[in-house]
Amino acid sequence: MKPIAIRLKRQTMKTRGIIGIWLLGLLVSLTAHPSAAQEKLNRGRVLKLEELTFSEIDALDRDKTIFFLTFGNLEEHGPHLPVGSDYYGAVGVRDGLIARLQTAHHDHSFVIMPVVPLGEGGGNDLAYQFDHIGTFAVRFETLRDVAVDLGTSVARKGFQKIFLIHAHGAPLHNMALTQAAAFVSERYGVRMVNLTSLVFAEGFGSERIMDKHLGEGWQERIGWEGHAGARETSGHLFLRGDLVKSDYKRLPPFVAKDFAAVLRTREREGWQGYWGDPARASKQMGKELIEDEVERHFRIAQMALAGKDLSQLPVYPDNLPPLPESEELLQKQLENHARQKAEIEAWLRKRH
Repeated sequence: MKPIAIRLKRQTMKTRGIIGIWLLGLLVSLTAHPSAAQEKLNRGRVLKLEELTFSEIDALDRDKTIFFLTFGNLEEHGPHLPVGSDYYGAVGVRDGLIARLQTAHHDHSFVIMPVVPLGEGGGNDLAYQFDHIGTFAVRFETLRDVAVDLGTSVARKGFQKIFLIHAHGAPLHNMALTQAAAFVSERYGVRMVNLTSLVFAEGFGSERIMDKHLGEGWQERIGWEGHAGARETSGHLFLRGDLVKSDYKRLPPFVAKDFAAVLRTREREGWQGYWGDPARASKQMGKELIEDEVERHFRIAQMALAGKDLSQLPVYPDNLPPLPESEELLQKQLENHARQKAEIEAWLRKRH
């Protein structure tokens, strides 16, 4: 028995020696090529920018890393939805998109930047209630400049792919983010794409899904469904049902047959911060609508990653038909922004 024990001991020592040499080699490899090793480990991973060290960021492959810049504005959404509805909507779509991209591009790293809680305007502007208590907005130029500065900060570090995602339908909001993406792309030779405004140009929600759950011809019965009605309430029942007030089921419909009628809401009484029929919402319809929106974001993201020319795609709000009411509202919004800017500049001149 003794010789066998000695042989086993020697074999164990030999095995330990081999493992020790292998570990030493791995350590030397990691030490000698930290960026390459870390880069390999990052492939297919979802990384939160705020949790990374600068050396971990530097180790990312500049050509195979996608940065996600998400804007989640704070805006009134009726008495039944939180003011962070678009915040949660954007995050839900972003996370669904990343999951799809992970499968299609497992050699990439996906870096999530902290959500920027900024947006221009709110649904309340359509009713000419510019200082609604539930909306915390910034000026057009402020939003555009923040998007430019953050996109520029990513691009100047050599990263080539930036996807911008939001969930807010205000025309000036979308214009600001589209301009920011175009500027950063052209100035730094990268691909910064405002995915959501390209998706919005196709429609805010799938007509097929809305027909399935609300019945064909629902537009005639409950009108425009662009803000806090059955469509958005359904989305939030799916994403954050815990934040949807249960009395949404008792809210009466507020019908505006088309967008021109929406822009005349200020002429009516009884508006509670929504259009359409929140009571018709359902979690299942929300699930299908969010999945459809994720799929549409994914399709356009795939085009961008393949190097396709996106300039021929319609972009919201450029695809909207011209309406006198829209032009009047746009002028009013820009005047408000200009007034705020003038007040700030006058204050600065006095003190500097």
